[in-house]
Amino acid sequence: MEVAVRVMRVLGERFVEPEDPLPENLQIAVNMNIGKIERQGNSAKCKFVMDVSYMPSIARITVEGRVITRGSQDEMEKLISDAKEGKLPAPIVQSVYTVGTSEIIIVCRSIGVPPPLPPIPQPKSEEGIGYSL
Repeated sequence: MEVAVRVMRVLGERFVEPEDPLPENLQIAVNMNIGKIERQGNSAKCKFVMDVSYMPSIARITVEGRVITRGSQDEMEKLISDAKEGKLPAPIVQSVYTVGTSEIIIVCRSIGVPPPLPPIPQPKSEEGIGYSL
């Protein structure tokens, strides 16, 4: 099955002044919604929306677009039946998440807010352990 993701709209708003420091206890929530899948022969289309919200409210980012899938008759029938049961195929979810997150990261950089990525774990420093060759 081929999956194509088309971004139709990107919105980024920063609610605090650029020179104001960001709060230390900042929480970031990402919400992804994929709309009803409509079949058209050997292809299907649906809309998606990804929203990023910050608490305390310092910014909001929204990415909207369309997903177009193409595949065999059997693949499309399975896609529609799975969607009716509330199960979306992993390739659609992964494609939307990858494209949406890429757009969100670019907007975050542009408006100067942290992206919704997990922090990089800091290595624990262990004192008293030395290595030599």
